[in-house]
Order: sequence, then structure tokens, then C-alpha cells
Amino acid sequence: MRIYLNLLPPEKKQEISKKKRARAIIKQEIMLAFPLVVFIAFLFCLNLILKIQEDGFDQLYAMEQSKEEYRRLKSYEDKFQEVNEKSGRLSELETKHLRWSRVLASLEKSLPAEIKITDLSSKDYKILLAGKADKRENLLKFQENIINSECFENAEIPLSNLVIRENVEFQIDFEVKEKCLLSGNYE
Repeated sequence: MRIYLNLLPPEKKQEISKKKRARAIIKQEIMLAFPLVVFIAFLFCLNLILKIQEDGFDQLYAMEQSKEEYRRLKSYEDKFQEVNEKSGRLSELETKHLRWSRVLASLEKSLPAEIKITDLSSKDYKILLAGKADKRENLLKFQENIINSECFENAEIPLSNLVIRENVEFQIDFEVKEKCLLSGNYE
């Protein structure tokens, strides 16, 4: 058995006792503060992670919005492309369209008043006219007018049509020049 001798004065004993209690209180406060510090650090890290995720979601939302805008712009671009293709086809059709109005106006200029047209037919660039002329000279004049016209060429009247002098029923074949059918200008 051990015996302890306490030779300290009572004031010192009290002072040592106070220091022990203060150390115990500080130790307990540190033990209580440590989980609190760990919890605050955990909350800080959690806040940081949530902030990063929020930024990621904002970027994802912005990308979705830009994708939606891209889709809308793409649909407009597709519509413009479709309209351009249609207008291109229409323009191509317009340039290849045969304009008979100029040809008919030129034919009217070449036609003497004494000649009546009873039938007009065409195939590609060839025209076949049938009609009646009061005199053979008027028919020959008509043929000459067609030959001299800038829109027609290769006018042919069968010789059988030139045998009769008056009230001549005739048929005349001639070709229309391609430039007259494709250009839109009138004379």
C-alpha cells in the first residue's frame, strides 16, 4: 500500500484543482467542438458539390436551349432550302418554257388580210398551217413573209397548192426558231 503525503498548502491545492477543472472543461469543449467543426466542413463540402452540380445543370439547360434554337434554325434552314429548290425548279421551268405569244404575234404580222387560217397545229418547233387564200399571189406573199421573218425558217408549200389561181386551199409547213420561243420579248 502506498501512502501519499500532501504537503501543499490549501491555496495551492485549490489552484491545482481549478487548473484541473479548467483543463477538463477545455478538453470537453474541444471534444464537443471537433464534431461541430467536422459537421461544418461536411456542410461546406456538400454546398460546394451542390454548387458544382447546379452549374452543370445550368450548362446542360443552356445546351438544351441552344439545341432547341438549333433545331428551330435547322427547320427554318430546311424550309428555306426547300423553297429555294422549288423556286430554282420554277425558274428552270420558266427559262425552258416555250412562249408562243411572240411567235403568234410574228405570224400575225406575216399574214396578209386576204388569207384565212382554218387550222394551226404544232409539234416541237414545227408549225403546220392550213387555210384559204383568195389568190395564189397572196399565198406566195405569205410564204415570202414567213421566210423573211426573224422567227421562222424552212417554209414549204406543196406544189399542188400552187396550181389553182383563186380560192386556193393551202397547207404550209415551217419551223420556228428556238430563240423566238424561249425569249419573252415581244416585237
